[in-house]
Amino acid sequence: MNNTFKVAIIGGGASGLFCAVELLQAPNAMCAEDIVILERNDRVGKKLIATGNGQGNLTNAEISPDNYHGDKDFIRAFFRSTKNIELVEYFKKLGIYLTEEDGGKMYPISLQANSVLDNIRYFLEKKGLSIVNGFYAKNIKNTNKGFIIESDSQKITSKAVVCAFGGSAGKNYGTDGSSYSLLTGFGHKLTKLYPSLVQLKVNLNEFKGLKGIKERVKLNGYENGKFLKSVTGDLLFTDFGISGLTTFNLSSVIAGRKNTAVEVEFLPNISKTKLKEILIEKSKLPFIIKEELLSGLINKQIGRIICKTSSCDIDKIVEKVKSVTFEVTGDLGFNYAQVTKGGIETSAISPETLQSKLVENLYLAGELLNVDGDCGGYNLTFAFLSGITCARDIKEKFIIKGEN
Repeated sequence: MNNTFKVAIIGGGASGLFCAVELLQAPNAMCAEDIVILERNDRVGKKLIATGNGQGNLTNAEISPDNYHGDKDFIRAFFRSTKNIELVEYFKKLGIYLTEEDGGKMYPISLQANSVLDNIRYFLEKKGLSIVNGFYAKNIKNTNKGFIIESDSQKITSKAVVCAFGGSAGKNYGTDGSSYSLLTGFGHKLTKLYPSLVQLKVNLNEFKGLKGIKERVKLNGYENGKFLKSVTGDLLFTDFGISGLTTFNLSSVIAGRKNTAVEVEFLPNISKTKLKEILIEKSKLPFIIKEELLSGLINKQIGRIICKTSSCDIDKIVEKVKSVTFEVTGDLGFNYAQVTKGGIETSAISPETLQSKLVENLYLAGELLNVDGDCGGYNLTFAFLSGITCARDIKEKFIIKGEN
């Protein structure tokens, strides 16, 4: 196999794959023989096919910098520079058609993430792109002849390198955080890292025994009693605490903080006044026992717990429906997290090109950067757009400017 390329992409996840796709697409398409993907796993796209519980939540109909966390100035500048990239149309060119579901989530019509990966692979195979699986990059050297990327058994030389190896979340996908050293060795700084979009451990107190029960709620996060963020959506009770969309989105804000708590508001669309009126009316029905006052309003088991611990007093029931607080004791860690909060500091990265400001022709894409998004297709959106952004700047250098 040829060991010398113009572009080496380290990582065959969402950002790495889309970087390769863009490099091979017009305008200014590069030759496939000049590009290689170096993938640590035995195949590319392992994490991509797990997104959206395997259904492929690829992006969101409403993308805003407000959905992202990290360096806000960098995030705003990045999304200004990518505002003309239409991902829905981009997917169409790959034969992937999207449909919009609740919350603006965009999925392939097939609702199968593996079909998305198949189409990307078909495109790359048709172009003749080289993919080296089982390549765990241990070192990158920058020489006057280009970069040398070393694994335990191979060396690859390239003029440009795109680092797209992911973060620390999901060790089973090969993203264990060990590759950050490839960049810190060039002087890039790494922030503290935390699991994000992850289940939270909480003291459930009298609400134990609700494993598997899902309820639509408003979930508020607090640190030392100070309000942090509010999220409305599904809450899933587990044997260790809470999960679900609300929990995931709140976890990104709670990560790294101490003395945190979550407040659950059941029936967020019904006011206290209205709820009290309903309960008073129900209490007058001769066949309704006090312990079942919330029956038909919220989950039966949750309702019974609230009524019982409120001594079946209507005023106390209303207060508890609208406010139950759980102390946060931790989370399930990186192995269960969907994404990494933190990463390579963006102050030394150009938001318009994603090229390193410290090393020419070194690019950084995707989750390894200090950018993380809410749950709902936002993190994959950043991954896809960042891969495209790197590729477009590389094409301008190698095709338009003719650098060799």
